[in-house]
Amino acid sequence: MKKIYWIILVVFALLMGWRIFQSIRDKNSSSGMNPGRAGGAVTVEMEPVRNLDMRDIGRFGGSLKARTSYTLAPRIAGRLEKLLVNLGDRVSNGQLVAVMDDEVFQQDLEQAKANLAVSQAQVEQLRLAMKAAEGVWLTTKRLFEQSYESQGTMDRADAEYAAAKARYDIAMAEVQKAQSAVTKSEIQLSYTQIRAAWNGGGKTRLVGERFAEEGSMLSVNMPVMTLVDNSLVTAEIDIIEKDYVKIKAGQEVVIRTDAYPDKVFPGKLVRLAPVLSEVSRQAKAEIDIPNPEGLLKPGMFVRVEIIYTEHKKVQAAPVAALVQRDGKTGVFVADTEELIVHFVPVKTGIKEGEFAEITEPQIAGPVVVLGQDQLQDGGKIRISSRNGNNNSGEGKSGAKQ
Repeated sequence: MKKIYWIILVVFALLMGWRIFQSIRDKNSSSGMNPGRAGGAVTVEMEPVRNLDMRDIGRFGGSLKARTSYTLAPRIAGRLEKLLVNLGDRVSNGQLVAVMDDEVFQQDLEQAKANLAVSQAQVEQLRLAMKAAEGVWLTTKRLFEQSYESQGTMDRADAEYAAAKARYDIAMAEVQKAQSAVTKSEIQLSYTQIRAAWNGGGKTRLVGERFAEEGSMLSVNMPVMTLVDNSLVTAEIDIIEKDYVKIKAGQEVVIRTDAYPDKVFPGKLVRLAPVLSEVSRQAKAEIDIPNPEGLLKPGMFVRVEIIYTEHKKVQAAPVAALVQRDGKTGVFVADTEELIVHFVPVKTGIKEGEFAEITEPQIAGPVVVLGQDQLQDGGKIRISSRNGNNNSGEGKSGAKQ
């Protein structure tokens, strides 16, 4: 019985102790004693408002493509006998780059030339016959006019001369036909030599891809290789709807790529699609980038920066200082003498990196960048030691410069 009494006494004492502890904790909480406050003051960090050059920059990702790229393909079917260039080789305009088997075309040309020779011989033979018929016709005509030959003889002379001339004309047409066959055979024979040829652009190109090997059977227009001009590359990007109105042809552009992280490539926006896709609500834009050293390669991923607007020496505050109070955007400006803050509504302009342009009003004093979520207009502050003050809250502190 005595043991039970002591147990009840201990439980009672524990309950009373817990009640006292809760009472003290609630009192401290209601008096504002919590981490980050000293006597109701909020510990804050501040930053000065700066005068900076601010830029409104659009950032995009895109891929590079060559200024010009075209595929060489045969105009005739046949076996690829020899490739004269390799991947990455530089070729000149008109250079022979591949040869196809030409045996059949050589034979066709020889036969066409032989047919032409036969036709020319026939023409010469018929020309002599026509001249003889013409002589008979002239003699007969003269005698007929002197009444020494009859009308029937004159008619036969006319017919024979006309027939000889017709045979000669037909032979001449056969010569032209045979000459055309020779020309056609020569052209087809030339098609067995595949040459790099283009209009405009640079004097040389690079072999970008090879699609066939020696000995391959090629059909008409079957790709053999691709030639590219890398002296100027083009970046293709997609512009979203809200940025479209800020962009125009001729704008200067900055290009970066992971292949050369420390190098910046200048470019110019040269083409902008006049319509946006109904699906993506984006428009295509093309940027030309000079590439005299050939560092940039088609297919590379690039990061593109387009400067929409630039404002010189404007008032700028850290983005971290911007807060919302009663539906208004503003900053807490610190009075480092009185150790209080004032909420100042602001209008913002360009945002770049960690700073935002403050278009109005003029801000006098540092702004709070840490602890402002606990502040209200006129609230007390305690300046953090990071701003050059101790934790006592005494004295004043300048903002970080």
